Amino acid sequence: REAMMRHADRLTRLVTDLLDLSRIEAGRYPIKPQRLRLKPALKRSVDLVERPAREKGLSLTLELDEALSAQGDPRAFDQVVGNLLDNAVKYTPAGGQIEVRAKAVAEGIHIEVSDDGPGIEARHRDRIFERFYRVDPGRSRDVGGTGLGLSIVKHLVEAMDGTVGLEPREPHGSMFWFVLPAAPLEAGESRSAPA
Repeated sequence: REAMMRHADRLTRLVTDLLDLSRIEAGRYPIKPQRLRLKPALKRSVDLVERPAREKGLSLTLELDEALSAQGDPRAFDQVVGNLLDNAVKYTPAGGQIEVRAKAVAEGIHIEVSDDGPGIEARHRDRIFERFYRVDPGRSRDVGGTGLGLSIVKHLVEAMDGTVGLEPREPHGSMFWFVLPAAPLEAGESRSAPA
């Protein structure tokens, strides 16, 4: 019975992810760019994974300047960060560390989710954002992944006029990042210098 429930949950997630991806690709996922204050937006996503992270003994930190704002769609942003954090929690071993950071860079606002998990070998990095691509199919099945989360991340970030990527962390782990346009300055506001 428990196995049936697990399979039903996985099938539900797969169908939901497929529907999201097909809507995004067909231009039917409404992207409404607006000013996103990053601190509350990122804190919302971090709060959602806090319990499963705590249950695994993971440390979860959020580091950014209070004043940072990006231009993006709130729902798409939540889905992007949620997918990256969900993966970090799933694949980071017990006792590991997950860090979420944001900073101003020349291209806009750089957001990253880093972990000290097993990392992703160089031969997989170019394909990691493809739909259904899995580094380790057995491990993905064990933690309940659909193989579509990172493809959704890439499509949503690009729909918000951003870029996305992955870098290895030393000595092990991964750092997934994306850059969104900085929000236009409001009256009396000055942009802090890019890092």
